[in-house]
Amino acid sequence: MIRVEILRDSKGNIYKFNIKGHAGFDEYGKDIICAAVSAISQTAVLGIEALKTVKIKKKIESGDLQIDIIDKGLPEDDIQLKAILETMVLGLKDIEADYPEYVRVMDRRCEE
Repeated sequence: MIRVEILRDSKGNIYKFNIKGHAGFDEYGKDIICAAVSAISQTAVLGIEALKTVKIKKKIESGDLQIDIIDKGLPEDDIQLKAILETMVLGLKDIEADYPEYVRVMDRRCEE
């Protein structure tokens, strides 16, 4: 199972996300669930990295993606950052809705 953990601050802004595991829907290289989750999350990371003033810390390994937002950047980049992250969450939750036995999204509001 793929476990997605979205961590939000007290204002509801995402400051960290972790994606761990493998779906196990099909054999390695043919697993459409893993491919979909990877495509959505890694495209979000590419979008975030394109924002010049946003700073992140990332760890990417097989079955493990961890992103920490270190600096939200200038206001115009912060707006785009929020749009990228919320769109990623929508996509991941949509996959979860269709394949709940393979993907679990935990969207949590915490204190930083």
